[in-house]
Amino acid sequence: MQIQSIEVFPVRLPMKAVLTLPRGPSRTLDEGKRVALVKITDRDGHVGWGEAGPSRRWSAETLESCVTSIRAYLAPALIGHDIFDIAGLHETMNRELAAGLDPGQPIAKCAIDVAVHDLIGHRLGIPLQSWLGAKRTDRITLSRLISAATPDEAASITRSAVGEGYVGFKVKVGHHKALDADIVRAVVEAAPGAFVWADANQGCTLDEALRLSRGFEKLGITLFEQPVPMSDVYAMKKLIASSGLTIALDEAAVGLPYVIELIRREAVEGLAIKVSKVGGLHYARQMCDLALNAGLTLIGSGLMDAPIGFAASVHLFAAYGIRLPVDLNGPQFIAEDYLREPLPIERQVASVPPGPGLGVTIDEAKVARFRLDLQI
Repeated sequence: MQIQSIEVFPVRLPMKAVLTLPRGPSRTLDEGKRVALVKITDRDGHVGWGEAGPSRRWSAETLESCVTSIRAYLAPALIGHDIFDIAGLHETMNRELAAGLDPGQPIAKCAIDVAVHDLIGHRLGIPLQSWLGAKRTDRITLSRLISAATPDEAASITRSAVGEGYVGFKVKVGHHKALDADIVRAVVEAAPGAFVWADANQGCTLDEALRLSRGFEKLGITLFEQPVPMSDVYAMKKLIASSGLTIALDEAAVGLPYVIELIRREAVEGLAIKVSKVGGLHYARQMCDLALNAGLTLIGSGLMDAPIGFAASVHLFAAYGIRLPVDLNGPQFIAEDYLREPLPIERQVASVPPGPGLGVTIDEAKVARFRLDLQI
């Protein structure tokens, strides 16, 4: 039951499109989706897979930092560790790479965490959701991410997405500020009855966020995600006091210490849970439990995850019964992946993969084909 080896495989997956954030495109098409795959083998030969998929213009980590952190620091410290001692595993990782308000290089640590969870599932012959101890649902509704420069473009994308089965839409705002309200209105009108919410990625000032929230309320929007900078606690409190919308945190939901402080200050009403952002399933479970016990709205989200991260999130979000459409948009952007068989998605509903562990099978020939030679 001890870890025998930890291998890291940096890969580049081709993409269909790129996402634009308030600070600019998250990456280029040539750059692709760059992921560090992690393969952990125990002393009995059981295998688990994880991945680190940083977004360099969103997270504080890069592919290069994840690869070197895992190879040089985390992997050597974890050889021989008991796979069932997940809390101890995180304690060891946090000694090697110090934690603060967030778990300290959480995306790199997430790759190890998910691989160990996958390994446990394979060793026990059970799906990850069973290990998590809750089966509130067995499927998750996906949302369509809308990042458009004009209302007409937003309406066109939305109409096509409705035809593909989408019933939830997350609209990026904050980078075309004069048009933000009109872009959101175009999505609402193009998808009657759908669940629509706005996400500013910290791109608004307090005054801008207050103005937008008043307009969104008139459109029937009920949720506004991370409208102001994560450090501006005053602005978050003011928005909550002044708006009828649920003000949800994403970038601010970086770790338990900060979230607990925001709850104490009554500066949070909802949390967007990203497995990779909080350091893996171990901390994501604690974040979900904290949110539910504090009466907060739980929102499922991701970092344009490749299939391993996507599957881990589906297991978690189903275990916690998240009913709102979730922003797991990897399939929307990634053109090819490393799986032997595709993820179980039908009409934009993702089912919990039924096999052991994550329930996905890695095609190592594809991993070799997408292998990236990093000069580090």
